[in-house]
Amino acid sequence: MKLLLLCLPLCISLTVFGQTTKTTVDSIEIRYQQCLSQGGSSYGCALAYYQEMDRLLAAVYNEVYSNLDNPRRETLELAQAQWAEKKEAYFKDIETRADKKRPLTLAGLDDDMILTDNKAAYLKRRVIDLLKAIHS
Repeated sequence: MKLLLLCLPLCISLTVFGQTTKTTVDSIEIRYQQCLSQGGSSYGCALAYYQEMDRLLAAVYNEVYSNLDNPRRETLELAQAQWAEKKEAYFKDIETRADKKRPLTLAGLDDDMILTDNKAAYLKRRVIDLLKAIHS
């Protein structure tokens, strides 16, 4: 019973954090779509989207990490390291594919926009996975 009472505030704070962060993900998405719809620099919009997702990922990871006990922290660290390796491989793969297609496409930043959008989507999936871990 005491353990339950000690864990309850942590569970509540993580749930509130998770809901707040889901709202943050949604608001980042909305700002990105609004930026794109304004017809300006689509690459600039994608870059801002990527940077916001990257900052959010760091914040979510740090929040989850700070609320875990040591064995779970080690598990999270290992999972994050494995994810980072996969991320680097994925980024390298999509960059290689984009470089091969560049001579076939019109000059401009469209390829860079698509590449950056794909990278941001990869980060977003990790944010969502971490949020799901909070609720499980």
